[in-house]
Amino acid sequence: MSNTPDLQPARDLPEQLSVTWAQLRLAVADAKHEWHLPVVSTIGLDGSPEARTVVLRAADEANRELVFNTDRRSLKPREIERSSRIAWTFYERGHRVQLRMSGSATIHADDAIADEAWSRTSLSSRRCYLAPHAPSSILEAWDPNLPQDLLASIPDQTASEGGRSNFMVVRTRIDRLDRLELHHDGHLRGRWRWAGEEVVETSWLAP
Repeated sequence: MSNTPDLQPARDLPEQLSVTWAQLRLAVADAKHEWHLPVVSTIGLDGSPEARTVVLRAADEANRELVFNTDRRSLKPREIERSSRIAWTFYERGHRVQLRMSGSATIHADDAIADEAWSRTSLSSRRCYLAPHAPSSILEAWDPNLPQDLLASIPDQTASEGGRSNFMVVRTRIDRLDRLELHHDGHLRGRWRWAGEEVVETSWLAP
């Protein structure tokens, strides 16, 4: 989304949905897009909500999928195995659009999906997967959690492959979407729900 105010926002639900997915696709490629760093919420192992900022890696409208990558040693795989429900929250300040999406997640660590995603991962990002300590590990003292020889550099292609075993992809099949767009002359809010391939609700909601 640009910083230019939208003087003619989408006023029908099909266009609202189309605009949403178009902007999500832009956010995947544009690190400066405010939807590039959404908040993902899971159900923690103790039943409490857990929320983290992640990088949006893919947005597939046809399959209604959102994707992020993570360290397989983190708590997220175990949380998803216990409860596959994940919620995504996005906010874009220029047009004042809040997007909430949720669905069932699947994890991919040792399959073609993970291999393909790993092949597209930059060397600077791969450095994170070379961390000697698992995420959320308790440490006796502060530690940058990077190999000493990579504190001020990135690994070469060969060295980066050591992080592959810690790499994991999380895909969410979206079945609920709520979009709120704020305007001085009247806010817009719509909701969509799916059951499998079938649309079971398309509604305007009171903002």
